[in-house]
Amino acid sequence: MNRVKRLLRCALAAGLATLLTGCAVGLERLPLPAPVAGGESYTLTAVFSNALNLPANAKVRLYGADIGEVESVEAKDFTAHVHMRVASDAPLYAGATSELRSATLLGDVFVQIKPDPNQAPDAPRLRDGDTIPLTSTAAAPTVEELLNSMAMLVNGGTVGHLVKTLNGAGRALGGRGEKVNALLQQTRTLLSRMTARSAQLNEALHRTSEMSAAMAARRGTLDQALSAGAPAVAVIADNANRIADLTDEVARITRQLSRFPSIQGTDTRSLTADLNNLAGVFNDIAIDPNLRLHAFNRLIGIVMNSTNSTSIHGTGDIRKLALVPWPDKNYPGDPGFHWSDGTDWHLMIGSLRYEWNLLLDRIYGAQRWNPAAPPPPPPGAPAPPTPAAPPESPAPPQPPLPAESPAPPAPEAPR
Repeated sequence: MNRVKRLLRCALAAGLATLLTGCAVGLERLPLPAPVAGGESYTLTAVFSNALNLPANAKVRLYGADIGEVESVEAKDFTAHVHMRVASDAPLYAGATSELRSATLLGDVFVQIKPDPNQAPDAPRLRDGDTIPLTSTAAAPTVEELLNSMAMLVNGGTVGHLVKTLNGAGRALGGRGEKVNALLQQTRTLLSRMTARSAQLNEALHRTSEMSAAMAARRGTLDQALSAGAPAVAVIADNANRIADLTDEVARITRQLSRFPSIQGTDTRSLTADLNNLAGVFNDIAIDPNLRLHAFNRLIGIVMNSTNSTSIHGTGDIRKLALVPWPDKNYPGDPGFHWSDGTDWHLMIGSLRYEWNLLLDRIYGAQRWNPAAPPPPPPGAPAPPTPAAPPESPAPPQPPLPAESPAPPAPEAPR
């Protein structure tokens, strides 16, 4: 009995294998379930550059919901024209786009329709026979393309470069853990401070944005200002050397002025020092919280009643004003303030002589010669002979001195 059952099983298995081999049925030949678009529908055509393996009766989706099915795929002008039947109650408007996507890894391709994100309120609806152009269609990456990209990423050296980069970073940071830790701590402190002052940073950015907007609004005015300033910039560029020389002269004068005791602050007898002391007293008076101006205000009324108007004027005639002589290189002068005397005239003449010597040095050089003397010989010429000194004439005889007469005796003083 068992033997008969075994024979029947073997015969049944052989027959089934022969049947399947002869029919050659594959998964690609099995029909897909077609989604039913209930109610009225209309036809749309989408043009794709690559239809992938989109089958007939594929789903057409909007926001993840099935709204129709693919009727047929037609190749025309090296493009794929996909004819779809869509339910009439699906809200499709002009500007919509379509994309081919895969629902599973096995390649269940469907058509995804997306509305225009910038759709106008008065955009017309798509009607029967309308076409979604090639510029509004695309094909999502397939599983094969994704695997090819991953293979290129792995085999193209990108992973190797990443490993080298990580190894280089490890060698750079090796043995420097404390410094890296300090850097991280400082970075965290900086971020915490910036977070605490986020309102101030936001205000600064807002003000900067307002300034940029104001500058953009006044761009014409800025252009006119730059155009008007172009000649001035050209003049400055042409006289750059003169400006540099002027700056050097001003620096030299400043260095000379810094030698004055009044400017250095070491002079306690000059007018500048007195003005500084007086200004300090006025400053103390101005910031004194106990100061009252009631007495001064009462005095103003008395002064106004003693005059014939609301103001006081005076007339003065200064015939001669002499200040302290400023020191120079050869004459240090006197830092005090006094009237002119003979010493001041002497110092003035000495200062003029010094300036005159500097002017002559500029004209004739440091080793200047006498203009009344003959010019010096040119370089390389023999020196002229020195004229002999004239013979000395004998001195005239001196007359004999008269003999001195004896002095008369002095009278005796009375006893």
